Amino acid sequence: MNSTIQHQIPSQTAQERLFTLLSDLPPEGLTVTEQFVRFLREYARQGQAQFALQKPTELPPYIYPTVCLPASTLDAWLNLVPAGYIGDALTDTEAIYDEV
Repeated sequence: MNSTIQHQIPSQTAQERLFTLLSDLPPEGLTVTEQFVRFLREYARQGQAQFALQKPTELPPYIYPTVCLPASTLDAWLNLVPAGYIGDALTDTEAIYDEV
C-alpha cells in the first residue's frame, strides 16, 4: 500500500488526497468511484444535506479488501467430501465429542 494513503500530509488539499487515492485504484475501483461521485452529485443537485466529518478519521493499520473471483475457484471444494457420503452434521459432531 502506498505510504501516502496511510499517512496524509496535512498540507494536501482534499482534491490532492483524492487524486493520490485514485491513482492507486485498479480500473474496477475507478468505475465504482465514478458511480459514487455521480450519486453524490445528484444527491447535492436535489438539495439534500451532505455531512462531512470535521476531522478525517485515521485508517486502521489493516485493510481487508474484497476480491472478486470467478465461480470456477470453488471447484476445488467439490472433492473435499467423498462421493456418496451421506452425513448428519449433528450426529457427526456428537461422535467427535463421544470419542473424547
